[in-house]
Amino acid sequence: MTSSPNPIDIANVKQLATSGSPTLAEVVEAYLGQPDPKPDAPPREGALTFTAFLQALSRAQGMRSPEQRREQSTDAWKRFLAQVDAAPPPRLELADLLVRIYEEGTDAGRGALRDIATSAPLVFGAWGGLKRIYKLAEARLDAELFGALAFRFDVELSRTRRREVSKGTLIYMRRRAWRFLRELGRSTPELYPQFAVEVLRHYAPGTSFGDLWVANHVWAHGTGKYDGRSFHGNVPPNDMVKHRAFDEAWKRSPDPLMLLLSTCQSDPPAKFAIQGLKKDFADTLRSVTPAWLARLAYRPLASAHEFLIETLLGSPELHQSKLRGLGLHDAALALLASPSAKARTFAIEYARAHATDLDPERLAALLDSEHKDTRAFAASALQGKSPRALGHAFLGRLLTHSETEAWAGKALSESFDRAELPEGFLVDMLYGESEQKKWAAAYFKAKYRPGEPGAGFWVRVLDDPRHEDDYQATRSALDALGKYPIAAIGTPWLLGSLTRKRIGSTVATWLQKADALPDLTAEGVERLKGLVFSAETRAVALEVLGNPKIVSPRQLTLPWLLALARRADPTLNGFARRYLLSHMKPQDFDAGQDASGRGDREAGTARLFALALGEKEPEPMRAFAQTYLRCHHPVLGPEQSEAKELELKPALKRGAFTAERIWPALSDKRDDVRRFAALITRAELRAWGYQTRVYELAHSDAKEVRNIAFDALRKVGDPSADPAIALTPEELDPAQVFALTESLKKSARELGLSLILKHYARLGGPERLGWLMQSADREVRLFAVRMLWEKHRPRDLPPGWRPRGARGDDARPAAELPEDAGRFADVEALRRFLRYVLSGIPAGRSPEPGDDAGSRRRLSASEAKRHVIEVVRDLAVEDAAFAALVAPVIAEFTGSIAKGEWQACLAALLRLKHAHPGLEIEGLEAVGDGRAPPSVGQAAGDGRALPSVGQESA
Repeated sequence: MTSSPNPIDIANVKQLATSGSPTLAEVVEAYLGQPDPKPDAPPREGALTFTAFLQALSRAQGMRSPEQRREQSTDAWKRFLAQVDAAPPPRLELADLLVRIYEEGTDAGRGALRDIATSAPLVFGAWGGLKRIYKLAEARLDAELFGALAFRFDVELSRTRRREVSKGTLIYMRRRAWRFLRELGRSTPELYPQFAVEVLRHYAPGTSFGDLWVANHVWAHGTGKYDGRSFHGNVPPNDMVKHRAFDEAWKRSPDPLMLLLSTCQSDPPAKFAIQGLKKDFADTLRSVTPAWLARLAYRPLASAHEFLIETLLGSPELHQSKLRGLGLHDAALALLASPSAKARTFAIEYARAHATDLDPERLAALLDSEHKDTRAFAASALQGKSPRALGHAFLGRLLTHSETEAWAGKALSESFDRAELPEGFLVDMLYGESEQKKWAAAYFKAKYRPGEPGAGFWVRVLDDPRHEDDYQATRSALDALGKYPIAAIGTPWLLGSLTRKRIGSTVATWLQKADALPDLTAEGVERLKGLVFSAETRAVALEVLGNPKIVSPRQLTLPWLLALARRADPTLNGFARRYLLSHMKPQDFDAGQDASGRGDREAGTARLFALALGEKEPEPMRAFAQTYLRCHHPVLGPEQSEAKELELKPALKRGAFTAERIWPALSDKRDDVRRFAALITRAELRAWGYQTRVYELAHSDAKEVRNIAFDALRKVGDPSADPAIALTPEELDPAQVFALTESLKKSARELGLSLILKHYARLGGPERLGWLMQSADREVRLFAVRMLWEKHRPRDLPPGWRPRGARGDDARPAAELPEDAGRFADVEALRRFLRYVLSGIPAGRSPEPGDDAGSRRRLSASEAKRHVIEVVRDLAVEDAAFAALVAPVIAEFTGSIAKGEWQACLAALLRLKHAHPGLEIEGLEAVGDGRAPPSVGQAAGDGRALPSVGQESA
């Protein structure tokens, strides 16, 4: 077996048995109540485990015939005991142990066996020992052990408890017990009453006597109302000896019946003894000693008490007036608690006549009686005594009994002055039973004026440990204490009570409503700071600390508030942020404050910016400092939600928000820092004189920073623009605007193009457009070609031409008139410009299709030139006049020695010819002279549009 997890093992039981321990029976019962230990290893296949063995016995008991039950049970036992590899549970060793204790015969051992026999579970192990002891008791005429075991066999079938012994076995054992008594009555009648009494004395109150076998045979055998298994009908209680077994044996001596009356535990055996004594030993009853009668008074049996009263009333020598002298005074008074109404009536009459000096404590104990007549007598006796003689404490106890509640309450209120009832007594009443609480409430209302007995009394009531288990008393004390001002209660007690289970929430409510705590010390403030870090007390601690009427900002200290602001907990840093915003001036943040607490404003401001922008500052700390600076900005502050909520007035001047502090933060890698810097920059851009530096912001990776440049440039010259950030037309820098078209950010390139289109007269020129034609972005190249054609075409090309959307020359703004745009003198001048651009294209700039593009690559000069030819071709396909202009220039480049270049030009010309069939293009006859690849000529011959340059290169 494995080491048992149970607290008791068989070795402990054996050790207690050897030492003769008086607790052996209790330990055996507890041991049998434990589960059996598990085996060290799983049993082999086919082995009969103890659980399987019990199941086999259960199946055997289910067989119909006794022979089958006996045969299968015997086989199961033989198989289980014969195997060696599945050890039986250790409790089976109890059988030999119990027999050994019996054989030793010590008084302690016999007492333990008697208790085990009457109460231990009848499971295997204990059962084997008890069964062998029973057989030995029969053989040795051991009446004591026989009686205990015969009683157990008789009552076990009517009990519902754990057992492993079969019902059939128990039926057999109780039948055997009666058979032994019957044979004893026949063969040795003088021993029969002794053995029968040992059985009868064990039946306890509540026993179902109708289900018994042995007891019913003892006192009703002569009725014959029984079959082979049970009795039928009830034995008449008025004559239990008429049909008793072996009637003559009971007449031999009164001693067995007197022993039964003195030791039995229930009324039926007592009645049997009394009726037998009255019938056969009347003379003996008339000569019983007072001591024997006194013992009957203390038996908890109604029949014994009634027999005692009959005896007392039937003898002049036992008159009530003589009982004190005979030593029966206390016995008569003991009958006040008798279960017999007749005995209680006798005792009450006796007490009224002969026990007027009955002790008040004894009378108070009678008030707990279950019998109304006894309680009424005790109450009457107590009310006849002087209240002051009884004392206030005793009267307080009488409040808990309905019979004396009203009298005791009146006595306490009228017989004692207020000063005579000590504080401790009043506290006991407040924590007493409901009747005592009721009296205390009425007493305080009647005897004390408002403001009495003082806050200190209720504080002491709440400091009583009993408050933890008495909600009603605690609630009453809190209600009373809550009527006093906070100053009267005491701040130290209030702070100490915040963490107390029953009263903490109420005290927290008081503190949250307080306007002042005059006795709050520095230690109290530190204690409140500590309570901030407990989830249960955080709310009230923060509310008290946040009330400047109670705790000044200087008491909180800036380092502590900043430490809270650095915490990630939103409750803690939120409190710190609100408090610092509301109660701290910029100079308060100066770390080098003097002894009086005054700091330098500039130093405090510098520290705020360090907290808002510092690389090592945690995000909660930065968030606070940024919020503080936003709310105290003279322009932005009044618009901030925090400033509106807290009704803040800006405490900083615009001069504190310098470009040296803010501008570098626009390129910070942290989002919150950039957002803060962007907000300040919008308000201070012109104050810094940095409006001409917005172009560099357009290239930023951060959207919020790029938006500053976009908002400053998009509404240039717009009357509705915000003058604080928008540039004027005079502030536009052509070089910077055209540089935007080369930005790595698509949005910046689009901004540059929109500015060029809107302000072309101020920014443009053909040379700049030629530069744009070389851009890596196709949209930029196409834009440049369109602008070149629309803004710089010769006046006579084509005849009657005007820009898109115009209805007349005066329909366009002056800035967009052709004269202001710098037109070319004639067609040839424009062609020379295009020729110059195409021949001078350097290696192409890297492409950047969007703001989120990946890695970039450099373009070769030939590929860049193909890109320009492509956009020129696309515009020419749309516009026939432009096609007539550029076709000769493109045709010139078909003679290039660069394969990709002449292919691109030739493809472009074929596309133009296909788009404009009437267009005359010199040089197209070169398609078939061998310089162009066959595919090009084939495409031209069948009249289909050639693929784009990008497709052809692929």
